[in-house]
Amino acid sequence: MPLVTFNDYLRTNTNLSLLPLVPLSYSSSSSYQSLLQPSPDILFQAITRRSASENTDMENLEILGDCFLKLTVSMCLYHRYPEASAGALTVEKAKQISNKNLYRIAVKKQLKSYLNVMKINFRGKYANWIPPGYVINETPQLTTDGESVDLKGYSTQYVKRKAFADMIEAFIGVFLISTDYTITMQFMKWLSIDVIPLDKNNHLMEVPSILCSYSANDEIRPIVDKFYKEQAFDDIEKIINYNFRNKAYLVAAFTHPSSFANRLTNCYERLEFLGDAVLDFLVTRHIFITDTKITPGRVTDIRQDLSNNGRLAYILVAYRLHTKILHNSPDLFGKIQMYAGDNEVFPKDSSSEIILNKDIDQWADSTAPKALADVFEALVGAVFLDSEKCLKTVWNVIEPLLRQYIDRSIANPNSNPIREFFEKGGKVISESTETDTEKDTIKSICIVQTANGRRIDGSGTSKKMAKYDACRKAIKLLMEYNVIDD
Repeated sequence: MPLVTFNDYLRTNTNLSLLPLVPLSYSSSSSYQSLLQPSPDILFQAITRRSASENTDMENLEILGDCFLKLTVSMCLYHRYPEASAGALTVEKAKQISNKNLYRIAVKKQLKSYLNVMKINFRGKYANWIPPGYVINETPQLTTDGESVDLKGYSTQYVKRKAFADMIEAFIGVFLISTDYTITMQFMKWLSIDVIPLDKNNHLMEVPSILCSYSANDEIRPIVDKFYKEQAFDDIEKIINYNFRNKAYLVAAFTHPSSFANRLTNCYERLEFLGDAVLDFLVTRHIFITDTKITPGRVTDIRQDLSNNGRLAYILVAYRLHTKILHNSPDLFGKIQMYAGDNEVFPKDSSSEIILNKDIDQWADSTAPKALADVFEALVGAVFLDSEKCLKTVWNVIEPLLRQYIDRSIANPNSNPIREFFEKGGKVISESTETDTEKDTIKSICIVQTANGRRIDGSGTSKKMAKYDACRKAIKLLMEYNVIDD
């Protein structure tokens, strides 16, 4: 009898029209994609865990579904709660995309029993396969070795609840690449995930205004345009090669919550909330389009490498965009000056291209002010909304900014230094804090030890940042002494 196997859909499908860069719309699609249905092989892939030892599993589909889930939930929350802060939106988003909620969905929609977890064993103590048309003999059976057979293995699979959440995300990934974005959101709505912002009358909600005043938008627009010119924000448009139709989005993207100068628009926080999800989806899409045979672990490494706060901050400063941020925070001013003013990292006489050609990982670490990365993500969110949610437009803006290292990262991603350090046998020796009485600040100190006994210390504004700094230094030291294999 020939062996029946299922192909890995993502690795065998070379159709580059998957995940097209088109506007994300809630309205019904008329494209031929909406008439298609998921095929049996991709559905089997979506329900199969790696532990089942098939030649395919759900992990890459789960990654795709996860990032689209975060994007669509973020979009819906942005529409539904126009007055909510970014923090409140983040809390609500966490509830909706949590493993606990996705597990409940799997139970409610009776999808739980489809999960394929266990490897098939035809005989022996752990046998779990029943031929079609047969039932389990409740009489205890013994193997040839005299051991009793576990009859529960024929009807029960043991698995953590997270596996069911992963399966739901994989199903979203199935619809994402089998149909289109609109049909996928309809499927998510069927799953009872709130991704389509409808009001009480079942009408689509409009995109909330970015302006502070909702009653006099027409009167404020000319004032916003004047403010935009006064701040020379057209310099930003020249750098990113995109002209905003609504200048208020650009002004808001570069407005820190502490700013007194801009009383016309909201600050960047809500745009950053949305832009973070858009950026993650576009980066993940590019990874799968570029390398169809990529492993899930490598996808995760590349996603972290391309969208971590340190790198985004480094890029923003490399293009001198940090000089356009509107704020009135002495603390933020000091941090930006300290980071961007380092002539060794950002030589004043060097072009952006030269700066970005350097070893970014050496400088794009946790010492970069988070506000810089927030502004980058807010800019992504601003372009997304200004272009009426057009993914192609957003990608055309951010791809040139990321281009200097995006292919390099896919070829050889920089893994998380903390994870890499512990994988190489390192350990944390001590964590402490020091108070700088002159600057009235608290600095965290972390001391780590390599597998060969070498101790390295790191510092930062928090314990996490101090550990990151120490592990990064340790990895760099080990590489210099050729302790880490390439």
